[in-house]
Amino acid sequence: MTGAASISRLVKKSFLGAYLEDALTLFEAGSFLAVIHQPDAYALAGTAGPAAHEDLLQRFADGVIPAPHTRELAVEGVVFGWLVLDTPSHAEASALDFVARSLREIISRELLRRGLGAETLEQYREVALLQRAVGKLNGSLDVYQVAHSLLDECMATSFPADHALVLFLDDASRTYRIVQSAGSRELPYAERIAQSRLFSEVLANACWDDADGEDTLASERMVKGEIVNDLTRDPRWDVDVPEVSRMLIVPLATSRIIHGALVMASGPSSRPFGSGHLKQTTTLATVTGIAMANAHHFHQVQRILMSLIQSIATAIDSRDTLTSGHSQRVARIAHSLARAVSQDRREFPDFAFTEMELQEIFYAGLLHDVGKIGVREEVLTKATRLHPRKLELIGMRLELWGAMHQREWTDLFERLQAINSAYDVSEEDEALLYRLANKSIAIGEATIEVLSADELSEFLTPRGNLNAEEWEEIKRHPAESHRILENIPFTSHFPRILQIIVQHHERLDGSGYPAGLEGDELLLQSRILAVADVYDSLRRDRHYKKALSQEMALAILEQEGRLNKLDARVVRVLTGALESVEHAEAPEPRAFGLGSPVDHP
Repeated sequence: MTGAASISRLVKKSFLGAYLEDALTLFEAGSFLAVIHQPDAYALAGTAGPAAHEDLLQRFADGVIPAPHTRELAVEGVVFGWLVLDTPSHAEASALDFVARSLREIISRELLRRGLGAETLEQYREVALLQRAVGKLNGSLDVYQVAHSLLDECMATSFPADHALVLFLDDASRTYRIVQSAGSRELPYAERIAQSRLFSEVLANACWDDADGEDTLASERMVKGEIVNDLTRDPRWDVDVPEVSRMLIVPLATSRIIHGALVMASGPSSRPFGSGHLKQTTTLATVTGIAMANAHHFHQVQRILMSLIQSIATAIDSRDTLTSGHSQRVARIAHSLARAVSQDRREFPDFAFTEMELQEIFYAGLLHDVGKIGVREEVLTKATRLHPRKLELIGMRLELWGAMHQREWTDLFERLQAINSAYDVSEEDEALLYRLANKSIAIGEATIEVLSADELSEFLTPRGNLNAEEWEEIKRHPAESHRILENIPFTSHFPRILQIIVQHHERLDGSGYPAGLEGDELLLQSRILAVADVYDSLRRDRHYKKALSQEMALAILEQEGRLNKLDARVVRVLTGALESVEHAEAPEPRAFGLGSPVDHP
């Protein structure tokens, strides 16, 4: 038996252990329940019952555990592990079946949740491409400029194409002609592409059936492109165009009109086109068709974009299970805290937000971490200062040093392991690290340091687990959020939303990022969002620390206020209204139109 996937990647060990403990009550006293998975070799993902079962994995691997005592945990044909019952007498089949069915359902639900997150993230990436293209392609109503902008976007994206062409339909001659082209070199006889049966049929498939004398929209065929990765095998390729063996064709169309086509072509040495390329070019072609039609369609696209804001926030958070729901919570806390600030006549006697300003803060909270889409996943989910493989290599050097000098080394390595996962580095830890950095191993004429300068630097990260380079990557995300969102027309009702987002990691004393702003340079809305963001981060588990209690989180916020990092007035408002802030409902979501806000669809 071999598992195709691991249950430990889907279900936390603590949850699995507690679940098995509950399930153990269904069986005879002295029984032992275990879930076995196979990441590299058979391993225990969770257990419940007596501890003396060290040989269980070996017995399972050897196939000596009776078949009635095991159940395969498979979902949709994929094996995630096995449920094993070790019992003094006979297996209780119905109870074991029940436990196995429950575990399969848990696995199935987790797979569904993760699949929805991945699907939403993919939708976001497509929407991000669409949003960027909208800004470029709708900058002009001149069709030639639109075509030029389309080709610029195509060549800037990693498509495996040597040439990109835009062809428009000439109304007079009813033939297609090239109006813009781009590529690494000239493409001889490119105009022959439009003379091929392949080109004609692809565009015909984007037309509408008029059999009943009316224009009936065949929506499933609208803007439908095609990929041919071997033109020599396609009988529709009935023309000779040197240097072209692969082609991607996407019509440029609006609701009832075919305007032209985007063609991407390459030679046999290029990578084949894939479905992702077709999806991206179809997106670009759709936006181009909209730009060629009128600005009204642009308004519709913006409505679609903004209706996905909630999903975007969920997609960003779903990259890391520990931050799941962070953007939603921060938006809700910031919105409620801003309302409390408006109502607090002691700390803010002359200030009150309008309802639109409160809505603006809510959406800023939803979108404040959009820029993390550009942060590597290994940085977002990093749990230790050094990668486990690096620490293992240090352990090998330390063991070699101990053997050569007849010194005990295991205690030293255990301390390194503790330092690697600790949130802070103590003076004692720092002294130990410097001592180890001065130790070396002589092998012939070569000298190997037990702890290299780079490794020492990573270990000495004062707080958290990110090295200087990784921290700089994280610090770019507010500015990246601004870059991603700046082309979305948030309307005159939300003029400060981008400023709020880009400032949410700034601090009053100038120690924040990305711009090191201070004091009155920071909007009050940004200060509120900063307090909400820090509070939620403190109250939730992170890879480098456990969640703090409400009291400890408030104590840290108050300390940050005394140090003039966070706004002490906002912190005091939060402390005084904490229960109402934490349990407040999120406002009714709205979409951003080009004019007045409209109800969310």
